[in-house]
Amino acid sequence: MRKMIITIGREYGSGGHDIGEMLAEKLGIILYDKDNLAQKAKALGCYDEVQSFYEEEPANSLLYAISKGEASQNMGQKPFKHIKEMVGDQSCIIIGRCANVIFRNEEEHISVFIHADIEKRVKRIAAANDISEKKAQLLIRETDKRRAEFHNQYTGENWGDSRGYQLSADSGMIGIDQTVELICDYINARKRWKCGNQRI
Repeated sequence: MRKMIITIGREYGSGGHDIGEMLAEKLGIILYDKDNLAQKAKALGCYDEVQSFYEEEPANSLLYAISKGEASQNMGQKPFKHIKEMVGDQSCIIIGRCANVIFRNEEEHISVFIHADIEKRVKRIAAANDISEKKAQLLIRETDKRRAEFHNQYTGENWGDSRGYQLSADSGMIGIDQTVELICDYINARKRWKCGNQRI
């Protein structure tokens, strides 16, 4: 079995987490999201030190402004190291947490960004949380803004910029199931792994 690390960046409401879950099931590998990354970090005793990173919260804006210039690399040094240690030699899928940058130079890495038009994301979030579309739109804007600030602060790169990912997919255009299949097609095209009925 060859090691595979799939990292998924996602706009809020694009279904990125669901896509990650479906891929993990299809491939028979573990999914690391906010909850189980935090759980593993706590078990290893490295959660409190960089709690905001695991929560995917941007750093204090004043501290960031003061340290900007040297910061993005230094800010990420400890949490990036922790994430790599947690993954170790296992195959996995990681949701968010700048993982596309953390594993960029790894041969076994596949990076994906999931996006969708705002109308479809609003409907998805409104239905999932039983809130009005107006509230859903506000929640999407706030969450995407926070994710962008978090990613930009820790990496110095623009969140969602297609140049930072191997594959960018519009789940609103083709749907969740077909987005999973698209990622599988990309995995197979890399000719290192098999994605389909056969697990890696």
